[in-house]
Amino acid sequence: MDMEKDILDTLIGTDEDSWFEPTNKSPQASIQEGTYNAKIVDLNIKADKEVQGKFLADIYEPVFEIDGVEVKHKGLFRFKKPDPSVYPHLQADMGSNAGYYAFMSLASLQVEKDGKILLPQLTDEMVKDTEWEVQVVVEKWTGREGNEMQTPRVSKTLQFLSTEKVGDLPLTDDDLPF
Repeated sequence: MDMEKDILDTLIGTDEDSWFEPTNKSPQASIQEGTYNAKIVDLNIKADKEVQGKFLADIYEPVFEIDGVEVKHKGLFRFKKPDPSVYPHLQADMGSNAGYYAFMSLASLQVEKDGKILLPQLTDEMVKDTEWEVQVVVEKWTGREGNEMQTPRVSKTLQFLSTEKVGDLPLTDDDLPF
């Protein structure tokens, strides 16, 4: 035992680029299932992902802050037409953009052109600090050690509430208090 202590004593402080901080957190989800008002604080983007070996999509995962906790969206899929020279094995049929359309429509971020509703790429600047009413579900899964884990995820955006970016818009005479 003294030899192990001597070895540990010589190692302490020499390799501090990796560590583990034990906590008393239970495996229970920090946010329960339900409807919440939330603010988007970040946006994860996975570009040009093959879906089911048939389609090409960009996947957007807004990160919402709910009661001081960050909760990721399950994913908004923006299916797009693949370039046949790069993706000859994928279909030109773009799958369903219904979920992406619903999100973009709530935020008034879609554009109509020639009878089509165009769905632009989502950027952090477009959605950061916007406020939403969201539906949260708790996903249950098994960890590496066989323990049950729970992760809250936003499953649906129900309503666009407001944005703090309104202050960035130019003022008109009607906005002045005098």
